[in-house]
Amino acid sequence: MISHLKRKIGQVASDSVLRKWLIGRVLLQQKGPMAFTPHQPPYVNYLLPLGLEAPEWDIPSSGLAADIPKRPMSLELLGISVSIDPEYPEAFFDVSTGDIEVELAQHRFAWIPLTSTLDPTWLNALWQAWRARYMDTEGWAWHPYTAAERAVNLLDAVRRCGMPGDIRIFAEDLARHAPKIAHQLEFFGDHDTSNHLANNGRGLYRLGCALRMPRAQELGFKILCHEAERIILEGSSLREGSTHYHMLYVRNYLDVWLAAHRHGHTQEAARLRDIAKRLLTVAKSIVLPGGLPLIGDISPDCPPAYLEGIEIGTCPWTQTLSHDEQGLVQTLAAETRPVASEHLQRDGWVRADFGRWSILAPATPNGWPFMPGHAHQDISSAEIHINGQPLFVDPGRGAYGETGEAAQYKSAAVHGGLRVDQQDPYPANKPYYNDVFRQAVAGLASSEISSKSVTVTHGGYQRLGIETTRRTWTFKNDVLSITDTVQGHGHHALERALVTPHDVKTKGDKVIINNTFIVTASDARPSITPIKIWHAYGCSTHGSRIVFEHSVSQSWTGMITVEVMR
Repeated sequence: MISHLKRKIGQVASDSVLRKWLIGRVLLQQKGPMAFTPHQPPYVNYLLPLGLEAPEWDIPSSGLAADIPKRPMSLELLGISVSIDPEYPEAFFDVSTGDIEVELAQHRFAWIPLTSTLDPTWLNALWQAWRARYMDTEGWAWHPYTAAERAVNLLDAVRRCGMPGDIRIFAEDLARHAPKIAHQLEFFGDHDTSNHLANNGRGLYRLGCALRMPRAQELGFKILCHEAERIILEGSSLREGSTHYHMLYVRNYLDVWLAAHRHGHTQEAARLRDIAKRLLTVAKSIVLPGGLPLIGDISPDCPPAYLEGIEIGTCPWTQTLSHDEQGLVQTLAAETRPVASEHLQRDGWVRADFGRWSILAPATPNGWPFMPGHAHQDISSAEIHINGQPLFVDPGRGAYGETGEAAQYKSAAVHGGLRVDQQDPYPANKPYYNDVFRQAVAGLASSEISSKSVTVTHGGYQRLGIETTRRTWTFKNDVLSITDTVQGHGHHALERALVTPHDVKTKGDKVIINNTFIVTASDARPSITPIKIWHAYGCSTHGSRIVFEHSVSQSWTGMITVEVMR
């Protein structure tokens, strides 16, 4: 209790914006969040509480033999390799790394979709081990997001290789997941309800369809449809500020659409197909020629490579589907067009192509993320590809948390943008801040696309006396010019950065990238800092952050030039 109080006091002492909010609340100048009942979305109150329904299995399947696996199994789990002895399958659930996401992945049976050849004996052994230890417990094993993921992964495993153990018992075990999820629905008011609630709905819907449980099915469908209107923005982007999470939800809505189609729920299938198609329009836009930029958080649910190509209907996930279902996904992808650039901009993404160059930049119009979720302090940064290959990238983030390395990779300190006085562009967001307060303490952001350039402008540094910060990328055939402008008052330390996954070296005032590109800046010598480039949760490669530092007064403009070596 005392340590918690000390932490809260420390947060208030170090965060001037938070202090301003608290004073405003005391003086009744700021409105708090609208009242809500946790775990009870008002649009499904008539379906709550959800009782246990008698399951009726809707998938032809036979029980798996309870044979002991004949050889050890090795699994990749969020960047670590786990070897399991056939004699002690329960030891898998004892693996601990200090990262709660690893424990959750174990409970979610997250290895199932990532295993190309699923060994039925190991599926049975691990399920029986989990069941014996956790079926009648509480805690993280039954966290609603985790329970939904586990249910979906097990349902998919049954379709691939059969049912673990006795059919009746397994169906009853799965049926117990539905009221467990429904009792803890991750609803916490409009602003602080994340993508988790939609995934709760996915788990309920998949269970309801497969086990012929109509109330679970109805509850899941209502959540999926309502949440689609809340977490998907006007331009069809997921409002989490993460490209990988967007792709994850393309998968999730394709998944429930296929489930509805598989079980003959025609009207529900049509509605879910429409939602999946909306998400696909953005997926087609945010993938650059060299692949998906990993802007924002990387989900631990599956590595980005597992969904690579989903925007065209072919990826490792689709390979787990039946032949007919693969055809349905490919047909939908083929008839889906990329979203219009102006709609994408409205959602906070700037995508443009200039001959051999391509760019994707985050630029949320309000500056602040739409919600305190999976977005980073990355405004004025961008991922840039040339000739179909990444040149400058977003570093991503390899773990969750608000301290240490996890916090660092969420900050501007490792991104490739503009940083003033070693501060993040925007103050830390809090779920209880209202929009009026946000606009009062930090300015809006905007983006422009011309025939040769992209510009992102924002007022996030107003608290430091900087009225606007602007970065313009101008593209020619062999030259990229990056013009940075700050307008404001006082003296400031300015840090201008680029992040690259390639080999770099300095030569005087120049940076040489991969012996192919020369990077220079006006009035500054470069420094190089090694950083990690995350390509999956817990998995990284080496990269470099190129930094030019300046001491500026009032208004200032400078240019970085990137030239292709001849």
